[in-house]
Amino acid sequence: MRRLIVLLYLLAPALLSAQRKLDYQLQVKADLAKKSFFVQGGFSFETDTAAADSIDIVISKGVGPVTLQLQGAAAVMDTSLKASGDIIYRWHFRSPLPVGTPLHFTCAYERGGAPAFQFYLDSTFCMAGGYGLAWYPQVTDGAGNHTRGTGSIAVTTSGNLMPAMAAGTVSVKNHTYTFHYAQPDIFSLYIGHYTRQEYKGQRSFYTYSLSSGIDGKDLSRKSAEVLDYLSLQFGPLDIPNFSIIEYPDYVAEITGIGGASILGGVVMPTGALREFNYALFGHEIGHQWWGNKVLAAGTKGEEMLSEGLAQYGSLQVVSHFDSAHAMEYRRTGYPGYISDQCGLGYLKNVAAGNDEPLISLTGSNGHTIGDSKGFLALELLSNTVGKAVFHKALRTIGDQYSRGGITWDGFQMEVEKAYGSSLQWFYSQWFERLGAPAWQSSWQQQQNKLQLNITQKDSIYQLPLEVLITYSNGTSSLQHITIRDRNSQLQLPVNGMVKEVQIDPYFKVLHWDEALTPEALAQAKVVRVLNLRREQKNEEAMKLAQSYIKEGFPDDQYGVEYTLLYHMGRIAAMQNKPAEALAYYQRSLQCVSRAPDLLAYTYYRIAQLAAAGNDDDLMRWAAANAVKADAAHNKSGGMEAKVAGLLASTVAKTK
Repeated sequence: MRRLIVLLYLLAPALLSAQRKLDYQLQVKADLAKKSFFVQGGFSFETDTAAADSIDIVISKGVGPVTLQLQGAAAVMDTSLKASGDIIYRWHFRSPLPVGTPLHFTCAYERGGAPAFQFYLDSTFCMAGGYGLAWYPQVTDGAGNHTRGTGSIAVTTSGNLMPAMAAGTVSVKNHTYTFHYAQPDIFSLYIGHYTRQEYKGQRSFYTYSLSSGIDGKDLSRKSAEVLDYLSLQFGPLDIPNFSIIEYPDYVAEITGIGGASILGGVVMPTGALREFNYALFGHEIGHQWWGNKVLAAGTKGEEMLSEGLAQYGSLQVVSHFDSAHAMEYRRTGYPGYISDQCGLGYLKNVAAGNDEPLISLTGSNGHTIGDSKGFLALELLSNTVGKAVFHKALRTIGDQYSRGGITWDGFQMEVEKAYGSSLQWFYSQWFERLGAPAWQSSWQQQQNKLQLNITQKDSIYQLPLEVLITYSNGTSSLQHITIRDRNSQLQLPVNGMVKEVQIDPYFKVLHWDEALTPEALAQAKVVRVLNLRREQKNEEAMKLAQSYIKEGFPDDQYGVEYTLLYHMGRIAAMQNKPAEALAYYQRSLQCVSRAPDLLAYTYYRIAQLAAAGNDDDLMRWAAANAVKADAAHNKSGGMEAKVAGLLASTVAKTK
């Protein structure tokens, strides 16, 4: 999935309770063949302090007029347009309303099939993500935060289409599925030719699959194990069931959405569900606590309280269920997961000139840096205070802050309280400072003593470090030190002839590793192009990549030219220029140095374009090479299943 699109892992923004007792009674009539998505019904709530003078109702721009009527107060209404395409209906009350005034709205409108962020509709599938688009009327507070609501959503479809929603219970009558929500939520709706598989763990797990190759029972069983494990670390969850909802790869390509965590479930494209990935599911299930159960109050540290902690949960899952890959995850990335969400990914961004303090991440850096530096800083914090202490603090936060949210300062205070001592030195150097530590070391053996000298190159950190000492006879010992100064001179006991000394051999401290630094500096060009792509600046990304290609690569040890050509192919494909995309992919294969994690995807992209262009020979050649390249890379791309799906769809298309 990591190369399927520019990945954006989505979760609830700061959706704090704005109005009280918000309850919906809505009906959705979806006729996908006619691209019709009609919403009607009512919703009620009691006003909070922010609604004394006015209240905002947000509805996605649709087809034709919107009927929206208010009962319970005298008001005049005006409208304004948000950048997302949603319309704000602002109701100005003729006189201030006391807190707790009951209001009731009725609505009716045709949303239609116009695409928007987290909304897509064609003849066989519909995605309506409530976290990104107000496909149903969303109530906001004075700060623009959306309010979670309870209630019932009745969805009527035609044919054998099935709607899917998470975190509610469902009743079915004819072609109408009614989803009941006793716990407040933001509603997301998916409609397709679903088959639902159920697995019984401590709660029911459902897999809504579109593809015959999806093993819903295996996905649900492993998801249940991950959720149960994280519940021990983070505390209990109050959700009636858990849903895994598939959506087509082509929708992921079109919308640019690579997966979503919603309360009581995850939504992922087909390619991500072919094989269970512990890092991916650990991250998305981690959002059940961080971003869903516990919300960030305020903007300071907001991304760390969602993305950072969800990624921290992902690392705990990998360490528990697939410990052999835990160090690789920290250092260069977990197999089959987003390759730059690791220490190397952060160093590449710093080399590209992209860095922000963890407490003030903005835009795409919530993922780019929060999911690279952020989770490693939290992992180091947990090791500094002790896992048991850190997880006790996280459980306390889950118990005490699930209603009103928690500030970043409150999070730090709870960790300090559990630890019993000040951690301001840690917070300052890891959360408020740019960059990462860098050091150089030298050593000399004097009989049964090892004289170790460590010099910090730039900013000075207080660092707990492991030292791995390897002896000439093949044995080794692991010792623990702490450095605090620019120059540290330490004396360590040894019991043999020392052959090698490694500082932080298992990459438990994010730093400018001697082996990673040259690659990070070289790949900075790729990162600059990718970051422009993430900002939807495809033309700028293409021009920058072309300028780098023109400059040439006299010593390209890390496949920079190859990677740039691959991403130029991706941009051209997104711009609906298949001939240009194919030329870039084919040109990339001529490069002497190629990135192993991208090679299978390059062949697969060629196969996709060839299939679309009815070039059967090229398609089969590229598909076979995609499988071979993936096998040489530990099958991390799941190419056998992807290619099988591509071949099956090609055969079906020709019948």
